[in-house]
Amino acid sequence: MKKLAYFLPAILFYLLIFTLSSQDWGIRLDRHHFDKVTHIIEFGIMAFLLAIGFFSVLKASPSSKILVTFFLGLVLAFLDEYHQHLVPGRHMDFLDWLADALGAACGIFLYMYFEKKKKQAAKA
Repeated sequence: MKKLAYFLPAILFYLLIFTLSSQDWGIRLDRHHFDKVTHIIEFGIMAFLLAIGFFSVLKASPSSKILVTFFLGLVLAFLDEYHQHLVPGRHMDFLDWLADALGAACGIFLYMYFEKKKKQAAKA
């Protein structure tokens, strides 16, 4: 149960994504590809939260933890896009999924950066 607590922020955030994706808000952010920026931010946060869970729970190499985090981020992004396909007024977009993947990579990078800074501060 304690291990699940590490994933609670990621689970709650994904529920928020799912809820927001369940509706056609009538807002079009396609201008200058701003919608892609929102996807990058959204899944950057998602991957950062997943990294907290996997790096706290998994007994594996850092590269394995990165791969698991990234792969799950890709799967969750695909499920979100597929879910949008089922919502009237929404659609599935491969470029959105690619933006989600970029966001996941950025989120993992940020997690690794902050962990490195935290370790450096602990040594000082």
